[in-house]
Amino acid sequence: MTIFLKKLPRAHLWVAVAALALYLPACWWGAPRATAADRVQSWGVDDATPLGPLAEVHGLFVPSPERNLGYPILHPLMVAAAYTPYMGYLWITGQFTRPSGVFPFGLRDPVRALASLSLIAHLVSVLFGVGVAVVAYDAGLVLWDHRTGFLSAAFAGTAFPMFYYSRTGNVDVPVLFFTAAALAVFARCLMGTFTVSRAVWLGLLAGCALAVKETSAASFLGFPVLLLWIEYRDLREPAAWLTWRFWKAPLACVVSLIFAYGMGASFFLDPQRYFEHIQFARSRMAAAAGGEVAFAQTFPWTWHGHLEFLRAVAARTTDAMTLAGVLLAVAGLFWILRREPVKALFIVPAVTYFLVLFCSARVVQLRYVMPVVLSLAFLAARAVTAALESRNRWLAGAFVLTAGFSLGLCLLRGADLTYAMLRDSRYAAGAWLAARSVSGDHVEYFGATQKLPPLARGVVTSRAIEYLGAFRKPRTDADAVAEIIAGWKERTPQYIVSMPDHSSPLGYLDSATCPPPILDALRDGSLGYSEVAQFETADLFPWVRRPALDYPTVNPPIRVYARAQRGAGE
Repeated sequence: MTIFLKKLPRAHLWVAVAALALYLPACWWGAPRATAADRVQSWGVDDATPLGPLAEVHGLFVPSPERNLGYPILHPLMVAAAYTPYMGYLWITGQFTRPSGVFPFGLRDPVRALASLSLIAHLVSVLFGVGVAVVAYDAGLVLWDHRTGFLSAAFAGTAFPMFYYSRTGNVDVPVLFFTAAALAVFARCLMGTFTVSRAVWLGLLAGCALAVKETSAASFLGFPVLLLWIEYRDLREPAAWLTWRFWKAPLACVVSLIFAYGMGASFFLDPQRYFEHIQFARSRMAAAAGGEVAFAQTFPWTWHGHLEFLRAVAARTTDAMTLAGVLLAVAGLFWILRREPVKALFIVPAVTYFLVLFCSARVVQLRYVMPVVLSLAFLAARAVTAALESRNRWLAGAFVLTAGFSLGLCLLRGADLTYAMLRDSRYAAGAWLAARSVSGDHVEYFGATQKLPPLARGVVTSRAIEYLGAFRKPRTDADAVAEIIAGWKERTPQYIVSMPDHSSPLGYLDSATCPPPILDALRDGSLGYSEVAQFETADLFPWVRRPALDYPTVNPPIRVYARAQRGAGE
């Protein structure tokens, strides 16, 4: 490790240290408190840690019908590899014996073990986030200079979604890293030559990106044409395309891509799992395109739908890098199109990604615009350095002030999110419930299980009504209301925890599976329950207007209702 750090250029190292300082705080957010079998998932939506990676590795040897087919397996394999030293420690010290698929999974202390595994998984994302900033600097350096590289890293590293996804077990930052690293290699090809070694690295990195999340292919659709053009430009021979010298680098790129993707996506390791994943992904893409996802907004293929889609993309992009940052990127785009047309080819991946997003699923989320924001970061950085290179001091000053405002606002929003993660409402709610609950007490809720605050061992939890997942609309009719009321009369839960989740419409205070009449009845006390506590940490910097995440996962508003005979002081 020391040898590696000594070989790393000092500028790259400083960028890594700065990014680590941004992402490391609160990376432990979302770890489950595994006091029961239904409390073993992280809080984040699509965060399969801590158990998901272990389940995927187990599935390679013992096929299971309950595998997570949403993504390829490269990311779970990397996380599982990071788990290995800790799992070995647990095994050697006798804290992990007789592994089992049933809680507590052979763990002597599942609370501590699963919290530690979650932290390890999140630290993997932290390192990938640091890597995004480092390769952004490297690509900016190769395309322009040190100053543009530093600004590229700053705009990419302070983008708002980076402060969340670099601290969770989601695949979005790992796939962004592999995409950014592939772009850094492409920058070297664009500014130099398309050598065989660069072709191999480009293929490996692009293949790894696909093996983490296949939708990243949208960023690479233009590469075949671009790389063949670079190869033709470098050889400068009329019949160059007929020679082996012309084709050996492209073929090396293709072979290395197939190898990396085939291994990382389990095609070579577990073909059955691979084809099941492909079938699952196709069905989900078709469902999203057809508007069948219950909790996601899609845009119809109409002129009005196109306009609303573009507005949504613009809004989420602005949320990610601020309006000032977007304006700088637009200025940078005009600059390179006019003055540096060859370098403008570096933006082609963002264009192809946007076109695929427009033509396929037509679902817009903050994490879905991250590849576009990455490319815009280079444009914004180039706009600032181009202004500094001009003789117009007023222009240079205006661009520097705009960049300072954009980066400063991004940092403040990131700090505000970090504060919300450190003081998540669940921590206070969990402490409140722990002080007032005894073993055997019954807590009910609506929607997803993993959203709940930490609960003491012995407390029983259950849903008030069946949760049907993201692809089926919940039952909220009169029959559902009657079923919930009858169930509460029979089970008499001591507490009902009300909080939004990924299914919640904007502004709705509970899961979409909670019928509005039930929520109203809880508020007015007509069901025999009264509100005894509220939890939601106030923003650290409310005036920065921190954008909403894709889901209300961080610091959600929590309301606790207790049976009438049990008041707030009990």
